[in-house]
Amino acid sequence: MQAAGRAAVAAVVVALAIAGCGQDAPSPARVATAEVRSDASCLDPDVLDALGLELDPSLRADQPAATTRGLPPVGFVADTVLLCDRGETLRDSAGRWWAVTATLLEGDLDPLVGVMTGTTPAAACGTAIAPQVWLVDAMGAAVLLPRDATCADDDVAAALADLAVVDRMEHPVALAQSVNADAPAP
Repeated sequence: MQAAGRAAVAAVVVALAIAGCGQDAPSPARVATAEVRSDASCLDPDVLDALGLELDPSLRADQPAATTRGLPPVGFVADTVLLCDRGETLRDSAGRWWAVTATLLEGDLDPLVGVMTGTTPAAACGTAIAPQVWLVDAMGAAVLLPRDATCADDDVAAALADLAVVDRMEHPVALAQSVNADAPAP
């Protein structure tokens, strides 16, 4: 009886193995199509999260709603790139602030768009902080690329490096050290 049971189990295993041989390998995961927005911003909650920052409560009135990341929809023609990265610290009367650098880039975007739409999703950046990329069309509509897009490979970095800087601005994000923290207690 035990021999018959083992033979039945072996037959099932062989049948499953043979059935699996005829199937194609799983296709790579597809990246979703991004939500088209009219308010590309380096202060987007998901952009800040990817940069390891959180918007200070005093600035939250200006914070846009989070967006759905992905690849540009069919027919979307990018005109500029908004590159968001961690910036230098800024000082004002409140103290020292962590900042985000918003860099507007122009030039031939075809290599960047080609690399982004022709690759499978990148492996996670790990603990590295990667710049976040918005593609913006001539009318101001924008899509936020996948979080780890700049980790995909060297082709993305090369495509970004070939673009010309049109504008660069620092945005305060989080108070790192209050002026009051330096003052001695009364």
